Formats: sequence, structure tokens, C-alpha cells
Amino acid sequence: MNNTFARPLIGVTGSSGKTSTILMLNSILEQCGNKPAMLESWKGPASFTKLVKNNTTGSRPLLAEVPVEALRQRQVKGEIFQCAALTNLTVDHLPACGTQERYHELKSEFFNQLPPSAKAVLNADDPRSLTLAGDGGLDTITFALHYPNAMIVAKNIRTKNFSSVFELSVNTDIPTFSNRVISPQTTKVHLPMLGEQNIYNALLAATLALLLDVDLESIARALGRFPGIRRNMEIISVDKALVLDDGARNPAAIRAALAGAKLLGKRRTLVLHGIYGKGGQTINRCNARELAHWLQQSPGSQLIVTRSMYHTKHKYQVRVSEEKTFLTELKESKTEAAYFPDLPDAVESILSHACEEDLILLLGGPVLDRAREIILQSIGENRTSLTLVPSGLGGIRTHSNLQPLAGNPT
Repeated sequence: MNNTFARPLIGVTGSSGKTSTILMLNSILEQCGNKPAMLESWKGPASFTKLVKNNTTGSRPLLAEVPVEALRQRQVKGEIFQCAALTNLTVDHLPACGTQERYHELKSEFFNQLPPSAKAVLNADDPRSLTLAGDGGLDTITFALHYPNAMIVAKNIRTKNFSSVFELSVNTDIPTFSNRVISPQTTKVHLPMLGEQNIYNALLAATLALLLDVDLESIARALGRFPGIRRNMEIISVDKALVLDDGARNPAAIRAALAGAKLLGKRRTLVLHGIYGKGGQTINRCNARELAHWLQQSPGSQLIVTRSMYHTKHKYQVRVSEEKTFLTELKESKTEAAYFPDLPDAVESILSHACEEDLILLLGGPVLDRAREIILQSIGENRTSLTLVPSGLGGIRTHSNLQPLAGNPT
């Protein structure tokens, strides 16, 4: 099969980071004059079919999120894609799949359905992801932060002025969709986002952009101008303490957000966690365990928990069983935490305990979607708060410049 595609259809799948990766890739391509057609958040099979049908001609690349729910319901198959990219494989989406093994099987089936010579872009830092390509003749490209022999890597990573600075390196010859060969090379990237998870997202977006014939220097410049994403390590400036807002919903995402927050070097971190509504008992137990471990390793820090009874859309409301499972895990691990069923009460509590040298970390899925709004109302600011950004990247931006994150944060 000829693997030269004028209009490649690229599917991004994984446990977290799908939407963020697509938004980053869209920003790179748009800045380079090759705006793609995209479905950054799954809106059902009808929207996906429309995306493909409306772009059957021309050279615009097509980008689509491929969630496990769509795979489980057979709403999308790998056979029509020219490329599948995996962000990571972590514990999540258990209500849809039943078990983590079934979740892995669905991802594996998707990659096995890809046509011969299609490209599979995999996270080499996750050994489980490397098994997805199988032996079906796929053109496999690997990316990594910690595995030095991956084909594309981010290395020499450091945090500076609320940015992640790293070297983006291509370690071997890589053929693009047009069969042009990318030779080994390195450039420096100043990504105006915090956290290792966002470096992974940027690295995957950069890898896909390279496959679409964007040169490495242009990719680095575009990532340096990326405006950020709502509820993705979003930094808010307030009068008393710095507030960081992240939509982490699974243990790996929570761990990554906490690690990113630690890089800011604040005296202590006050976490407001929203229980994962409709996430199931298992994932909430794992989330509680992750937060308990963090608190044990962080003397002086505090954990406040909410289910946001009256400020959450019905489809994201926390079940009693999820609430009980989460709180029971904290109790059994002897973790001290304050619990407020209603979000405004939780916000009031965390603001009253915050000092100037503290970091407030909003951590959780849609249950906390209105937390930022309530915080800004509580401190008397208007809703267009200021975001701290690195010097040399346009000064202070309002949140209207941020990329919206449709649907669930991923």
C-alpha cells in the first residue's frame, strides 16, 4: 500500500491529553498556514462522519479524538485512518470498559485495524503502549521524555517563569506522510505551560507536525506562542495566593499536576479536589490513594474535597457510592482532609486558609468547572482575570486568549 497521503486522517487516542494534543497540533499547523479540519472532542459518530465527508478533497489534514467509548460502541474503526497516535495508557474510563484489561484490548484493536504502512505514534515511556503496534507492518514512530532511544525526545527539561523549557530532538531519519525524510536535528522549545504532561502533549503534537512536513524550527516557534488551554495547568493571578487550575481526573494526571505544581517552589500547596462524578468507584479510590500519598509527602499542605452538589451539570454529578468510596479511602489511610459537599463552601474555606506564599491547586474534572468563577467572585475580581505568562511572550494575557477545552478535560 502506498503510504503517501495528500489528506491524512490522524486519530489521537489515550487515557488523557487527547484534546490538548489536538489543540496544540492545530495551533502549530494554523501558524504555519496549514489549518486542519479537526474534531478535538468526540461529539458522536455523526460529527465524525461529517468531518470526513466534508473533507474528502483537498490537502487539509484531518485530526480527530478517538475516545475509548467510541471504540467500545464500534462508532469508529482504525481502518480509515492513516495515522493513530497514543498519548498514554493509565487507569481511567473504567465505567465504559469494566476492567483495565478490556480498556487495553479496545486500544489494541484500534491499532490492529490500521491499514498496512499506516503510521503508529507511540509513547515509549509507557511500555504497554509499545505492544499496540503489534506486527502488522505499521510504520511506528516513538516519542519520549525519559527513554533516550526513542525516535523523538524532549530532554534537558527545566521550568522557567511559568514555562517548560526543553530541547526537542529527532534522533533518527523519519519519513513523513509525503515520504520526505526528516533527518536528525535538535532545537530549543519554550512552552508557556507547566507540567510534564504538557511536555508530553507538546512532544506528540510536534511529532505529528513533523510527519505533516512542518520543519522543526517552525514547530518550536509555534509552541512558544501557544496560548494555553482552559483548566490545563491554568495559572490565575489573585491578590493573596497563586491559583493553578487543572482538570486532572485520574491518578496519573493528578500525580503529574502535583509534580508540576511543586516546580513553582511555593511554601505549601492547598489542594481543592473535586470527586470524579461518573468516574466509578475504582477510579475514585485510586484518586484518593494518590492524594493521600501526596499529602503524606507534603508536610504543611492541605486537602479540601467537594462533590459540588449544586454547581455541576447533571451528567457529571457525583454518585453517593463514589463519594463514599473516596472518603472511605482517605479515612482508612488516616489522611486528614476537609470535606464540603457544596463548591462555594469549599472555595471559601481554601481562600480563608491561603497565605501569600501558598499555591491553591484546583484539581478535578467537570465537578470543578465553576470553581475559578466562584473564586474570582469571592475575591471581588471580574471574570476576565489576568494570567501570568513568561516574559517575552506578549506580557499579560486575558483568559479570552486561552484555547477552550470542549467536553471533559483530557
